[in-house]
Amino acid sequence: MDRRALSGSLLGVSAALSYGVTVVIGRELAKSHLPPADALGLRFGIAGVLLVALLVLSRRPVVPEAGERVRVFLFGAMGYAVESACFYSGLARGTAAAVTLLFYSYPAVVTVADLVISRRRPSRQVIAALVLAAGGAGVIAAGSGDVDITGAGIIFSLCAAASFAVYLLAGDRFLRRTDSMRIAAGTAVGASASLLTFAAVAGEVHVPTERWWQLLIYGAATAAAFAFMFAALRRLGSQRTSVLLTLEAVFAIVLAAVFLGEGLGGAQALGGAAVLAGAVIISLTPLRPRVEAAAEPP
Repeated sequence: MDRRALSGSLLGVSAALSYGVTVVIGRELAKSHLPPADALGLRFGIAGVLLVALLVLSRRPVVPEAGERVRVFLFGAMGYAVESACFYSGLARGTAAAVTLLFYSYPAVVTVADLVISRRRPSRQVIAALVLAAGGAGVIAAGSGDVDITGAGIIFSLCAAASFAVYLLAGDRFLRRTDSMRIAAGTAVGASASLLTFAAVAGEVHVPTERWWQLLIYGAATAAAFAFMFAALRRLGSQRTSVLLTLEAVFAIVLAAVFLGEGLGGAQALGGAAVLAGAVIISLTPLRPRVEAAAEPP
C-alpha cells in the first residue's frame, strides 16, 4: 500500500469532515439572518487567528516563503473569498439541493483541467473514483429536497464550482515552497480581510454576541479544513484531493440529520456510499511518479 497516498487520503477526508461542519454551522447562521460578508469574514478571521496562533505556539515561521507571500494572501482575498461569496449568492437564489448539485461539478472541472495542463492520461481507478464521487454527490443533493433555482442562481453556483476548481489547481502548482499550515493561515487572513472590507463598505458589519460560540466553531472548523486540505494537496495533487473533498456532501448530510433534525433518506444513503467508494479507490490507488514529484516541494 502506498503510504503517501493513504496519509494524503486521510488528510483529505479530514478536510471534508471539517467542511461538513462549516456547512451545518453556516445554515444555522443563515437562519439568524447574518449577512454573508459578515458571516464569512468573521469565519475566516477566526480561522486565521487560530492558525497563526498555532504557528507561533509551535515556534514555526508565520510568514510564507519569499516569492509566495502575495500569492498566499491573494489565494484568500480573491480565490476563496470569491468562491464562498458565489456559493452564498447561489443559496439566496435556489434551494440548497440545487446549489450543492451544481457546485459538486468542480471535481470534473479539476480533473479535465489537470489533464489538459499536465497532458497526462488518468488511470482507470481515478476515472472510476471521479464518476462515483460526482454521481454520489449529485444523488445526495437531488435527494435533499426540491431542486429549484433561478437562472442567476445557476450562474452563481457554477461560478463557485469553477472558482474552487481554479483554487485547487493553482494551490497545487503555484505554492510549492511554503508549508501547508502557513498557506492555510495566509489564505484565511486574506479571505477575512477581503470580506470584512466589503462588509464595512456596505455598512453590514455586525457581530452578534449571542452567536459567538457558533462563530468560534465555524472558524475553528475552517482552520482545520484549510490545514488538512493544503496538506492533502501537497501529497496527492489537485485531481485526487478534489475527489476526496466530495465527502463533504456525505458529512454535511449526516451532521445535518444529527444536529439539525434533517432527515436522511435512502437516496442520500446510496449517494453517500458511492462517494465513500470513490474515496476508498483514491486511497488505495498508488500515486504515479509524476504526480508525486509534482506534489513534492522543490
